[in-house]
Amino acid sequence: MSTHSPFLTSQFGNHSSAYQPCPLCGMSGFEGNACEHCFAPADVIHSIHLRDKPPRIVGVLGPSGVGKTVYLGILLDHLARGAMNLSGFAHGAFSLSLHRNTILALERQRFPAKTPVEADRWQWVHCEIERKNTKVPPFDLVAPDVAGEAVAAELASPMSNPTIHALISRCDALIILVDILQVIADGQGQELFAMQLISYLTSLRPKRKKQKSDVPTAIVFTKSDLCEESVRDPAAFARSNAPGLWKLCEARLAQFKFFASGVAGASGWLIDSEGRESLIPLRVEPRGIIEPFAWLAGQI
Repeated sequence: MSTHSPFLTSQFGNHSSAYQPCPLCGMSGFEGNACEHCFAPADVIHSIHLRDKPPRIVGVLGPSGVGKTVYLGILLDHLARGAMNLSGFAHGAFSLSLHRNTILALERQRFPAKTPVEADRWQWVHCEIERKNTKVPPFDLVAPDVAGEAVAAELASPMSNPTIHALISRCDALIILVDILQVIADGQGQELFAMQLISYLTSLRPKRKKQKSDVPTAIVFTKSDLCEESVRDPAAFARSNAPGLWKLCEARLAQFKFFASGVAGASGWLIDSEGRESLIPLRVEPRGIIEPFAWLAGQI
């Protein structure tokens, strides 16, 4: 996918405007404007076009409440500090917002606020990823923090959400988050959501008959601090508790791997004055956050 190309100039009366392709959907728009097709923000588009190479687009997807925002925020924190021979350098002030908001929320013993459904309110990340002690050149990462409801709507009605459609159809790698508590307690809902995502991915990236998708995919069980079994052997846990998802991965994906992640070392339930319950982190002990991304970085 080529996303860095010369601007094309168009004359309107006495004014000139520059066209530039959107790095997510490839549609042309005016320099300095958000993409009118997929709603990628203007500052994200501008930041990417300042670079001399096309970015790698990574989707971090899952249903509402699975922990996408906190996972992505802690991943950025690990990359900023350097972990597993990987380090990340943010491009654009917007790339630091998600990182900052996640850390501030966890410091207050709260999880980050729910991602808005509206695409123009999503937070985006653009950063340079460097692999230390190797001759492999660095690459640029672009990842939006999307709402689970938007993903569900696109899966139910394909091409109804242009942002999700463009993200999945053009991504270089995919992280699918699965809430381990709901896998254990609520049956197949989370498993079927992940299966829908994989089926949707393969339908957008058609291959010859019987050929598997070549998009590296990490399936990550979140909130694993509440289920040690998933930490010991995520693949075995998937085979036992989400057999349909395991079989679909084997049938449709050329490169996939299961992981277990957690952010809270201990969690508790907070009940407000109106009797509403919310899960809060009593202490922050991230684990299994960088490993899925490090594996994907080695594939792409």
